[in-house]
Amino acid sequence: MAQDQDSVPPPPADSTVQTPVTGSAVRAVRLSDVEGKVQISSDGQSDFDQAQQNMPVMQGMRLHTGDDGRVEIQFEDGSVVRVTPNSALTLTELRRDADGHTVTAITADGGLTYYELNGQAGQYTVHLGGETLTPADSSVFRVNLDQNPEVAVMHGTVKAVDSANGSIDVHTNQTVKFAAANSSQYDLVPSIDSDSWDQWNSDRDQALAMLDQNATTARAGSGNPDDPAWNDLDYYGDWYDVPGYGQGWAPAGVDASWDPFGVGAWGYYSGVGYTWISGYSWGWWPYHCGAWDYFDSFGWMWFPGNCGWGSVGVGWYPYATVWRTPPGYKLPIRPTNPGHGLPPHGPGKHPEPLVAVNRTPQALNQFRTAGQAKPTARAFNFNGNAVHAEQASVHPQQSGPLGESFTNSLVRTNPTYLSVGNNRSGVIPGSFGFSNQSRTAYTGSRGGYVPPSSGARFAGSGASESHFSSAPAAPHFSAPASAPAGGSPGGGRPH
Repeated sequence: MAQDQDSVPPPPADSTVQTPVTGSAVRAVRLSDVEGKVQISSDGQSDFDQAQQNMPVMQGMRLHTGDDGRVEIQFEDGSVVRVTPNSALTLTELRRDADGHTVTAITADGGLTYYELNGQAGQYTVHLGGETLTPADSSVFRVNLDQNPEVAVMHGTVKAVDSANGSIDVHTNQTVKFAAANSSQYDLVPSIDSDSWDQWNSDRDQALAMLDQNATTARAGSGNPDDPAWNDLDYYGDWYDVPGYGQGWAPAGVDASWDPFGVGAWGYYSGVGYTWISGYSWGWWPYHCGAWDYFDSFGWMWFPGNCGWGSVGVGWYPYATVWRTPPGYKLPIRPTNPGHGLPPHGPGKHPEPLVAVNRTPQALNQFRTAGQAKPTARAFNFNGNAVHAEQASVHPQQSGPLGESFTNSLVRTNPTYLSVGNNRSGVIPGSFGFSNQSRTAYTGSRGGYVPPSSGARFAGSGASESHFSSAPAAPHFSAPASAPAGGSPGGGRPH
């Protein structure tokens, strides 16, 4: 499986006007579900009046729900945090430490919030008043601040630490209730009262578990195969191992006329600029790393690249690269500056309105809905040869946010995959994820196709080949011998 890791999406032509996010410490995580009124703010100012699914959220952002609002935040290791109506939390820390491990700190600001945190990857803390909650292992718990602070642990163990008064361990089916006036006073109750929102939390678990049930090995060569966003792609589309390109993905149930940028919006982020927010339910990775390419008679296909280890954040970019487009196709124009053409807003004003793109809203109806049978994979002919869709072969013993990781599932269900000479994933048997050593070794062996420079770029003007000035230089793909020189794969042509 020759999957690319070294393609860096180019910045827009006006990137020198904007301050790019640089350094491996920066993280962007995904809003995986949004219902009703959800607002996003930071530094006391509104960023977005209405959150959207697939919006990135970054350090310092506060999410506040209205009477009908609900939102789910999905992290790189499968952990999720959920906010019920009339509640709020702040992502006080979203970064990576010097060793590349994720550090996440969340402040519960009010109302009722749920936490399903993976104890095997990264460091999580949740703050409420004078208390700091840390999961001792993979844990599921809820925090209720509607009256006196209350923490109920449904699974695992959570350590509640008060800097002045020591700590207490709260185990499965236990609730700790703190006195509002003095957090050193508490009651530890050997039971959990049910809450009307427990069912919603369970329903969201089931929805994510459904996406997680049948996976291909296509993600195994990425730097973060346990990221749940890959599950969306396995569920809603098909992977093809394209000679000279490696693994490419296309949504199921569409045809060559489908537009990957037909439904979505541009959202402005301070220090990043405008980022693409896809309107498709699966629209996370294909718009924040890798590259889209158009194949005559088949349509669009997305090829992963730098999904997990990159220069803007950690394997996350404001937009994807586009290599070739069909004749006459125009990419949505990325706004150049905040407030440009959108009076009365100007640079630096909050909030900057989303710039909606609804060229083909009917495309939203082309995808399977949750629970429906998957459409038959489309036939793909490449240079006269049939390339068949990859089959799902990785099945976790337990699905869902805190179920068995993809990495462990792969080792368990495909033991020969890690045999000598076939360790394409870089997975260390028995480990949760990838070691830095194995990742570096694998990245160094990458191969892939470099389209001609005349290919279209999803960067506003489509002409820039420069990189963010403060980002490290990245190696490029090396063209395989099978790639047609100067032409589009499958007989097409660049535009």
